[in-house]
Amino acid sequence: MNTKKTVHRVVQGDCLEAMKKIPTNSIDFICADFPYNISNNPWLTMRWDKIVKADFWEWDKFDSPAVYLDFVFQVCHEYKRILKPNASMVLFFGYRYAGWIAFELEKRGEFTFRNPIIFNKTNPMLHIRKTGFRSCFEEGVWLVNDGWNFSPPKTFNFLGQAKMKNVLNYKIGKDGNKQSKHPTEKPEFLIGGLVEIFTNPWELVLDNFAGSGTTWVASYKKGRSCISIEKEDDFFQMIQARQARAERQRGD
Repeated sequence: MNTKKTVHRVVQGDCLEAMKKIPTNSIDFICADFPYNISNNPWLTMRWDKIVKADFWEWDKFDSPAVYLDFVFQVCHEYKRILKPNASMVLFFGYRYAGWIAFELEKRGEFTFRNPIIFNKTNPMLHIRKTGFRSCFEEGVWLVNDGWNFSPPKTFNFLGQAKMKNVLNYKIGKDGNKQSKHPTEKPEFLIGGLVEIFTNPWELVLDNFAGSGTTWVASYKKGRSCISIEKEDDFFQMIQARQARAERQRGD
């Protein structure tokens, strides 16, 4: 009989401080939705089918692009330490930063950039001011911890040609089966697919910007272990609520 058990930890606190307590080379996969640093801009977004200003509160506000990027690279430096050799991570950034950050991490010889991963919104919000394009996607970057050696990823489960596209469709708002009031919640079924591709059962996933706990729930349902880190009180409570709901549904 297999006596292995998954481990699921939810930690409240600053992610840089919390990650310092994680052992070196212990994480099998990182899935992280970074702050996009867009809340200081006069843009609009959709929240629960309502169009509102894209102000996601203080956690998404940085004094300048330089301050934001310094924070990103501090986090990624810690990723380098805790991620297992040749293990993967998928990191989501705003479109202004995603490609450049992936390029810079590769240039520094820390990670190898493999692919963009696009979450395509099939029902994007209208462009009210009609001064630009409608925002139709969220952009992730797949990176491997191989020191720019282009080694095969530690784990890569090919799920079939139909599923292995790097442009994945979903709906935003209530039509997209939103599970919480978090303003930037990622779809559970898409995050679950990434967890299934980049890990095997029992392996350990990290999400250090846990938000409403989507990565935790996806890992739990897929039989993977997960460490979730979240600083904000409201979001931490959302994670606990989703955690309890998932456990009740499974009867744990």
